[in-house]
Amino acid sequence: MGASLKRIRESMDVKPTAKDKGLILTLRLVAYDNGIVELDGIPVSQLPDDEGWLAGAEVALQTMDEFRRQVVRRRNAAQATE
Repeated sequence: MGASLKRIRESMDVKPTAKDKGLILTLRLVAYDNGIVELDGIPVSQLPDDEGWLAGAEVALQTMDEFRRQVVRRRNAAQATE
């Protein structure tokens, strides 16, 4: 299934650390009684339970990969200004 990069960037919760020395990613995964799995406020699956969890895990990994790219860009930008 997966999610678009644009949708991931719009919904991911990324904040700087207390002294702005890094970034914090917060993922909010919600599983409803009706089988829907939601990540960061976006329904990622309306499939039966097991498949819904797999779809949620896939979107979580895509979000973590985008977070990794943001961290690398931030680190590279900081090194370029030194």
